[in-house]
Amino acid sequence: MRDFLTVFRYELKTQLTKRTAIVTTVILMLVVLVITSLPRFISLFDTGELINETSGIVGDAGYVLPGGAIENAGYVLPGGGTDALLAPIAGDDPAVLFEDRDALTQALRDKDIQVGFVIQENLDYEAIYLDRSLQDSLDTQMAAILTQLKKQQLIEQMGITPEGFAAVEAAQAVGITTVLGRNSVDNYAISFILMFVVYMMVLLYGNSVSTIIAREKDSRTMEILITSTRPSSLILGKVAAAGLSAVIQFGAVVLVTVAGYQFNKHLYPEMVTAMLSGTLTTSYVLSYVFFSFFGFILYLFLYAALGSTVSKMEDLGSATALVQFLFIFGYLIATFAANMPSSAVAVIGSIVPFTSIMVMPLRSAVMTVPWGELILAGALMVLFVMFFAFLSIKIYRWGSLNYGNKTKISRIVKEALRSH
Repeated sequence: MRDFLTVFRYELKTQLTKRTAIVTTVILMLVVLVITSLPRFISLFDTGELINETSGIVGDAGYVLPGGAIENAGYVLPGGGTDALLAPIAGDDPAVLFEDRDALTQALRDKDIQVGFVIQENLDYEAIYLDRSLQDSLDTQMAAILTQLKKQQLIEQMGITPEGFAAVEAAQAVGITTVLGRNSVDNYAISFILMFVVYMMVLLYGNSVSTIIAREKDSRTMEILITSTRPSSLILGKVAAAGLSAVIQFGAVVLVTVAGYQFNKHLYPEMVTAMLSGTLTTSYVLSYVFFSFFGFILYLFLYAALGSTVSKMEDLGSATALVQFLFIFGYLIATFAANMPSSAVAVIGSIVPFTSIMVMPLRSAVMTVPWGELILAGALMVLFVMFFAFLSIKIYRWGSLNYGNKTKISRIVKEALRSH
């Protein structure tokens, strides 16, 4: 126990005092603080003025005609009662009203106006340009205005009051959606972000552990350590230190995230608040913490074991390629499970320990996972952690006595288990 604590304290101090680790943690804390404070920054630049997106000109009976008056436009009106409807857009300004189409086109050629509209009695129209630019949409704007006026014309002909028609248009069915289990629409984004955090932690700290062990073997430091300290104390101390270091650094980022959110919570849109409360349920948080932590420890043992199989630092990349591929494969299964959480692939992926680190928390976010699957996956995860802890100790002991050419991993495992 004394040797374990010695190794643990030394490795933990090394991990936490690394300049790269400190800088990375501080940067992440600042980033999440800025992100969680975005609503406050936005409110600082908010003038408080309301912008009416449906602004326009008001026609008869209180209608709001979309788009407003069209500048540099000329009109040929049909005459009669229809002109009264068109008064809000054309008025009686002689500068924009023309007797016929020929006079309108001549004004376009003289560049007195930019666009001309010949409007029929039924409010159909012809838009006339001399030249039309790529961004010009004045005819579309006029179409929206005339469509609204045509509705007013029709309801008057049918004897319906404008108020009655407005009530009919405003009527809509009011529904309430109740989700008894998980709402994958709300939970998808948050669970994916948290899964990516675990993905980065495993790759960063796993490579760190394997690099430390491989460097000790490359420099022959392992031979000295193995004579004074048991392999179990060395491996367990290094893995425990890496695990606690990750928890401390990740915990610091989480605390800043929670503090930033709570400080600015009243400024968040209701949709975001509902999404967070809907995702971060007790069952999901427990599932995420359990499978992420034990899965993280499992991969640390795998990286530690593979790091002790190489004799040269340049061989470390090829030695750990298999476990990196396995982990990335788990990430791919998780992305598939997000869309089909009840499929056989998703169920198996959430039970197998190598992939359940990411698949099970994500499935727990988007669906209600049966208790039997949770218990089975949890039990297998704990058993695999214990087995690979034992196996990594054996491989470390074997690696301390074997230098030279690379050996197949299957042979290493057989010889490590055979050795006493």
